[in-house]
Amino acid sequence: MLIITLSPITHSADILDIYNRALKFNNDLKIITNNNEISKEKYNQTSSSLFPDIGISASTQEINTNKYDGSGIIGDYASETATLKITQPLLRIYFFDELNKAEANINRSQIEISNYKKDLIIKSAELYFSLINSNNKYQSELIKNEIMFLKHNNAKKLFSNGYITDIELNKHENNFNIANIELDVSLNELELVKQDIYIFTGRKALDIHNLNTIADIPFTNYEAESLISKAIASFDSIKLALLDVDISKHEMKSNRSQHYPTVDLIATYDYSDTSSGSRLGRTTRESNTIGLTVNFPIYQGGFQSSKVEESRYKYENAKVSLDQLRRTIKRDIIDKVNNHNLLKKLIIANKNRYEATNFDFITTRNGSQSGLYTNVELKDSEYKLTIAKHELISNTLKYLLMDLKLKKYSSELNVESIENINQILIW
Repeated sequence: MLIITLSPITHSADILDIYNRALKFNNDLKIITNNNEISKEKYNQTSSSLFPDIGISASTQEINTNKYDGSGIIGDYASETATLKITQPLLRIYFFDELNKAEANINRSQIEISNYKKDLIIKSAELYFSLINSNNKYQSELIKNEIMFLKHNNAKKLFSNGYITDIELNKHENNFNIANIELDVSLNELELVKQDIYIFTGRKALDIHNLNTIADIPFTNYEAESLISKAIASFDSIKLALLDVDISKHEMKSNRSQHYPTVDLIATYDYSDTSSGSRLGRTTRESNTIGLTVNFPIYQGGFQSSKVEESRYKYENAKVSLDQLRRTIKRDIIDKVNNHNLLKKLIIANKNRYEATNFDFITTRNGSQSGLYTNVELKDSEYKLTIAKHELISNTLKYLLMDLKLKKYSSELNVESIENINQILIW
């Protein structure tokens, strides 16, 4: 069997290389990771709200008396004061709801990181498969361009000998011009995919592997209902939606608790020193107080009540979104499982066609050596073989990508999944 391979350009790169670079340089992952750190800081901010609030205020002033009417004598004097105040919150009913909300946000951000890393696995494969398909299309267009060039040259010879009209010559010339344009378009599409990889990883992919068409592709069977049950129980998107429900519920409870009283323990220490010049002469005073402050929210113009209603609607929306997500996941899994099964059948049909066109090409090649076929017929047979091969590769890559997406639903997606695909890539 003839195997058409592509020559390497320079450096080696495969799906795992793209994934590993994405882990280091993908900007979206950096943002999600930073959001996780932000959620941790918000948790620290919330938990610290029950710590005592300690503040010291001090002042010094000099009083110049310009005019004074009254009993006694008063002149210029200076005054220095200092106050230490400690406020210890004792009762904040909303505190625990806020703390639970902050903790749920941490869990949510951690699941987002895990989920996005799985998406990176799929996206790495998707981009690399696009690179393979775009490169294969470019290779096909090169052969097609050669065919149109040969036909155009032959047409010019026939026209010069008077065997064809100028209309037929113009047709071949137009076909050749269109083939040149299609070749440029395919080259532009290939460059665009390379740019997508650059955006994704921060580095261009310089070389391209291809799929080994004689490798055994492991076919996997999925049962839709079983996969739906696993996804509803463990799919990351479901976990995120459940946490959204919890977060909105804690926020609603926290807003309701703002109507309840708060209790603070207050302790103060005051010191003042007044120099002579006042009516009482030089005085020094130290005092301290300790007590409880109880605050009863009575009326806020409807502000807090409105916040409660707002959070209640958010809570309802989170539950509706969760329900909608479950429905969508069920529909997506059924669709993907069906496509997965159809692609398996299509791969078998493509492989049979590839083997048939490969046999035709070998026959044409041997016949051309004996003068039975022209160089144009040989090139055309090679083009048909290339198209059959690339269709087989394209549908196989679609199957492999669909398999990765289904593995994510079943929580079986990991780095090993793309390592296995790398084993069936060749130069």
